[in-house]
Amino acid sequence: MDATLSRVWDQTHGKVVRSGAMPRRTPPARAGIALAELPERYALPAAILRLALTPRRWEPWNSFNEHRAYPSPRAAWLVDVTVVEGHRRWLADPVRDRLAGRTDAPAGSGAAVTLELTVHPERLPAGYAALAEVLTWLEAGHVAAALADSAEAYGWTATADLDDDSELTVTLRPGHLTGADAARSRLAARRSSGLGPRGLSADPGRLPEGTLATLAQAAFRQPAGSPAAWPGLRHRAVAARIAGLADGLYTLDGGTTRLVDADATMEAVQQAFSYPRDKLDVAGMNVGWVISADVPAAVREGGLAAYRRLLLAAGAIGQHVGAAAAAAGLFCRPARSVHEAHLEAAVAAPAAEDFLYLLLIGRSRPRDFAYDLTPPEVLT
Repeated sequence: MDATLSRVWDQTHGKVVRSGAMPRRTPPARAGIALAELPERYALPAAILRLALTPRRWEPWNSFNEHRAYPSPRAAWLVDVTVVEGHRRWLADPVRDRLAGRTDAPAGSGAAVTLELTVHPERLPAGYAALAEVLTWLEAGHVAAALADSAEAYGWTATADLDDDSELTVTLRPGHLTGADAARSRLAARRSSGLGPRGLSADPGRLPEGTLATLAQAAFRQPAGSPAAWPGLRHRAVAARIAGLADGLYTLDGGTTRLVDADATMEAVQQAFSYPRDKLDVAGMNVGWVISADVPAAVREGGLAAYRRLLLAAGAIGQHVGAAAAAAGLFCRPARSVHEAHLEAAVAAPAAEDFLYLLLIGRSRPRDFAYDLTPPEVLT
């Protein structure tokens, strides 16, 4: 147990990233079958994969492309999704819009499709060290949540499961069409990185009334099967310049916003951030959403898999909040580049809790230029 906790601590608390060059990537084998060529029984599962995984935009000025429905540090894409049917496996190749590795189609009925999500922290530069594992499991949570959102858009469910050996699967099953229209609206929303001519910053104007409540509801009314519903997380947010809402620190657990400290400011969140203000103007954001958990208690009860479940849940929350933010015309930048102790103090987290994830939310100053690669079916 002590060794597990030591491994967890190695992944947190003021780690300095020395990123270096990106490792070389081997693209998936070209042999395979196009998603469009799958049998009719797989039409909806193929559409779900396409909506969740394929590129959404390409930014000519950005050194890290392509952008998908979920974030990935340095566009490293740390999670692979594989369709599994017995002993046969097809790796999803979202860039080429195909299943790679086999030329035959899955033989099942399509009534239930098993996806295996495998994590690849080694795709980040060596300078990320132990932090790479944290970022990878957070990204896996984003992917599982993106699959849940995309499944809901087609009246299906995407149920995530992590076993004691940290094997992560998502099972697609037919469900019902309740919530499909809302899911499609979120998926069709234009995304923004919040990046402007002087670094990442937010428009200084006030956000509309009800913004924080809308984001909180998105976090706690997630699609069926999303790991965002897994227990153990605590949510607090510093809010500023939102119409009808006093500035200060709020608790968000259960989707209900409650003011607990009217003196808390985004300046304290800025001071906990590891990048200077001219690179990322945290103090100018409207919302700093902090996710924490009692990590030692979880590890003592469930080992390393329990810690990874917390990271998966935090990543999934980030995905759903980000989708709701996009639908409201906002950006949502997830971050780990903080001095944890300072950030925990800024949101008055109890001593037993440890920081897991930070979501920085605001309205972009300009609409950053990008090629829109959104799959056409999500817009129809």
